[in-house]
Amino acid sequence: MKTIRLVTSIWFAMASASSSAATLNGPEILKKVDSLRNPLASFQIDVDLVSYRNQEFEAWKMRVFGQGTEKSLVEFVDPASQKGQYLLMLNDAMWIYLPGTSRPIRISPLQRLMGEASNGDVARTNYSIDYNAELAGEEVVADLPCYRLELTAKDAAVSYSKVMLWVSKNSYEPIKADFYVVSGKLMKHAFFREFGTLNGNRAITAIEIQDAIRPGRRTVMRYSKLQPKHLPEKMFNKNYLGKW
Repeated sequence: MKTIRLVTSIWFAMASASSSAATLNGPEILKKVDSLRNPLASFQIDVDLVSYRNQEFEAWKMRVFGQGTEKSLVEFVDPASQKGQYLLMLNDAMWIYLPGTSRPIRISPLQRLMGEASNGDVARTNYSIDYNAELAGEEVVADLPCYRLELTAKDAAVSYSKVMLWVSKNSYEPIKADFYVVSGKLMKHAFFREFGTLNGNRAITAIEIQDAIRPGRRTVMRYSKLQPKHLPEKMFNKNYLGKW
């Protein structure tokens, strides 16, 4: 009987150690999340934005070009009134180019682009470049067991000083995120609504952003037509915006 108990105790100890060793840390989990937001190193992808206000809505179409984790260019495709505009993001710096102007204008990634979506929401496709991640616990969200990550900004220039991110324990797909500014105020919620296959890669295909201050306001971003793309360096030079 003592031998059986000893063997049983050893088995449980080994199983527990194996389970603990298998748990990824915060940065490793966040890396898996980022692979679903940005599966290619150099790419273009179409983004459709629809902003809802009660019974009214507004729709925009954009094309995003990305290179690595720190360079992105957003081309406004539709409506016609926005066509010819570009957003350029290099690290944490961002510029907007408007047709007919002589030079691009420096703007903030936190500034609203459309509805609840900020400039940074569209242009930035990687959390790891902006945030340090810490595994802060486990919770059930939308009936799914999740890891809860606390993301803290690496630099004061980052749009949000803190992000709470819930990630499925089974698939490592992000489920929900809450975004806070430096004062500690909760500004918005993001819900990762749909996942699919883009260019052979598992990826997020729809995100819904909800205003935490003004309930009922929401914006949905849908992603499609992801493809690898060789992008010339001049595309990410602010002096060439609108000229290439």
